[in-house]
Amino acid sequence: MQIELSKVAKQTLRHQIEFLEKTWSNKEVITFLQDVKRVSADLKEDRFKHYQKYTKDIYSALIGKKHIRMFFRKENNRTVKVLLFFDMRQDPQKIIDLLP
Repeated sequence: MQIELSKVAKQTLRHQIEFLEKTWSNKEVITFLQDVKRVSADLKEDRFKHYQKYTKDIYSALIGKKHIRMFFRKENNRTVKVLLFFDMRQDPQKIIDLLP
């Protein structure tokens, strides 16, 4: 399967990396990016059942020391779309506003 990032996912991924670079060390940035790669590898292998269901067709995974949730959806038999990277320390209502 192929992994695609939505426009919002690209923006929120960049924001999370910038936050980690400013606030924490390179180790946390590396851990975060390794988690993104690990989840992406699972999704390429069609392993959705390892992850929490958010809605009927949207799943999520906790990454980056369990503070960031990665939301994704299977678009078709060949494509998974990453929708959002969300810092769980924010107001959860924002998830609804940010998810397409």
